[in-house]
Amino acid sequence: ERPPQVLIEVDPGYHRTGLGPDTAGDVARHASRLGLEVIGVFTHGGHAYMGRDRVEGAAMDEIQALAIAAESLAANGIEARVVSAGSTPTALAAASGPVTEVRPGTYLLNDRIQVALGSAPPDGVAIAVAATVVSDAAPGKYVINAGAKTLTKDSPPYLAGHGVIPDHGGGIVERVSDYHGEVGETDGVESPRVGDVVAVVPNHVCPVVDLFDSFIATRSGEIIGQWPVDARGRSG
Repeated sequence: ERPPQVLIEVDPGYHRTGLGPDTAGDVARHASRLGLEVIGVFTHGGHAYMGRDRVEGAAMDEIQALAIAAESLAANGIEARVVSAGSTPTALAAASGPVTEVRPGTYLLNDRIQVALGSAPPDGVAIAVAATVVSDAAPGKYVINAGAKTLTKDSPPYLAGHGVIPDHGGGIVERVSDYHGEVGETDGVESPRVGDVVAVVPNHVCPVVDLFDSFIATRSGEIIGQWPVDARGRSG
């Protein structure tokens, strides 16, 4: 029976998980003694999400950390057959040197953060939340039925609000409560009326998708299916 294959995670400077790249070989050697088959190393340059000016540096950090880790494995007699970088913002820049694969995830749909980081053009976002305007009683804004339990509260410092409504002057979802989002009116643009359905581009699509049981797939404005979210309720 073939032993389980594993990768050793290394920290490229994000300081979330992973060990020092130069210690990867020691860990791999011990893992091998325990009966595991170490086939390589991987990392995640999550610090690219700190801002557009951090993306290139984070990609270089991934490459350097992986190169050191692969050399550390080789020094312990283990070939790193898989050298894996992983982040949508760094996907293209990190595909260099010893890297054999990249693991971008958000690129499949993209979101407002990816546009801000330069990973996608504004028309390259393939998802939106359909929300209904439920109130326009307060001056200077209107309220939709999509709040924190729909859009989440992810709001990086380089983005205002919790989402944007491109079809109505780029209105920003300025504040969210559990079930409501408050959208500031855009000067010179007529706001939608109560009962209108608007498309909201979320800041961070990953947790948004996981908040739904399914989503509607469209092509050229036509509905082509309703796809289940298999990961729903399995975040633990």
